Amino acid sequence: MQITVKARFNSSSERFEKYGQNRYLFYLPFEQDGDAQEVLISLLSRYMGVPPARIAFRGFDQNKDWVFEVN
Repeated sequence: MQITVKARFNSSSERFEKYGQNRYLFYLPFEQDGDAQEVLISLLSRYMGVPPARIAFRGFDQNKDWVFEVN
């Protein structure tokens, strides 16, 4: 299953919104850095109830959204 995440870094608080079929909007209270991929996988794991080992980063789509694959 493919999951698309639109990440908004440097927000005032952490929250999640689902805005479509397998599409999520994450507001995150920190800057985007080298650890952002691992943090997003961890948050997806917690939000979806799936072990982190089953979530893989696939890249970015044309809108610069994060694309993950859940096995």
